[in-house]
Amino acid sequence: MLFGFLWIIAFLISCNEFVVIVSAITWYYSDKTVPDDDGIPGDSDVRFGFWWSIRYHMGSLAFGSFLLTLVWIIKFIFEYVGEKMIEATGNNGCTKCLIACIRCCLDCFDRFIRYLNRNAYIYMALSGEGFCSSALNAFILILKNAAKFAFVEGIADVFMFLAKFFISCSTTAVSWFILNAMTSVDSVFFPLFIVFLLSYMIASTFIAIFDVSANTILQCYLMDKEIAAQ
Repeated sequence: MLFGFLWIIAFLISCNEFVVIVSAITWYYSDKTVPDDDGIPGDSDVRFGFWWSIRYHMGSLAFGSFLLTLVWIIKFIFEYVGEKMIEATGNNGCTKCLIACIRCCLDCFDRFIRYLNRNAYIYMALSGEGFCSSALNAFILILKNAAKFAFVEGIADVFMFLAKFFISCSTTAVSWFILNAMTSVDSVFFPLFIVFLLSYMIASTFIAIFDVSANTILQCYLMDKEIAAQ
């Protein structure tokens, strides 16, 4: 039941990411010459993301989330076994170092699976292929354009950090003025700290859309470039 619960969570995360990806793709391929009411060139359609995920790619999204769930289960099992090993060896320094190294490797593998899944979903939405072939083609595309992907990822990371930090600081500053105006407390440090953490987590959730959209638009551009070169 725990595995199924984690699989459902991973599947919902994958569906949410796929909807954002399809929205970015529909904007990229929309007609930018048609004037819009909002003043922003191009249109994105969220409906296509929901429809494509249910009609064409539900199995692929389930398989990608299954891989991610396997990594989560392995990490949970290792954390339990690692704690028991540390207790059994009497907090031995070498054991702690070995556990930390394995934990780092598992965390890197988790990040790799997440990144591969995201780019596989982008390729799926663009080509209509299944998960395995999309993951392979997306991986080859990343290797061929590693510098471009690294540049976009770097710019996106800097932008997201600044945006999250600014939102968190501004929310905390507003909360400080509200607390001082509404009530008198001995110390506002702890409430403001909670506000900062909550605002940072909420901002991270929304700003992550930018990272997914940036990767999607880059992959659309690279595929357009390859097709035009043929």
